[in-house]
Amino acid sequence: MKLTRSVGYAVGVLLRVDNLSNSEPVTATAIAEGCDFPPRFLYRVLRRLVDAELLHGVPGPGGGYRLAKSLRDITLLEVVESVEGLTRPEPLKPASRKHRGAIRFVNDLALDETNRMVTRLSRVNLAKLSRM
Repeated sequence: MKLTRSVGYAVGVLLRVDNLSNSEPVTATAIAEGCDFPPRFLYRVLRRLVDAELLHGVPGPGGGYRLAKSLRDITLLEVVESVEGLTRPEPLKPASRKHRGAIRFVNDLALDETNRMVTRLSRVNLAKLSRM
């Protein structure tokens, strides 16, 4: 499993929306003002978070974004999967029959490590991160 900058951006966006939230949706402009990443990434991250139902987009004048659920109900795993897709490794294929056992071992190792990471990410919610 690879954690890219997009995961960090997504966590930052969700925490920023929570921080700015009141009864009104938070505009993309307000979100961007507090983010230290290129604005061109913002809309891509927002779209992925909306598609994953972590954010709710409010269209029209006075629109913006709201959290779709509370920070304590959003796991780090959900954020990772929202921007990176499924967290399962693509199995390697052996270059020859002779190497099947070695590649099977590598695939099993990668899957075991991915499962450990998935378990750990699923145990961390954004409420915990917001207190750091």
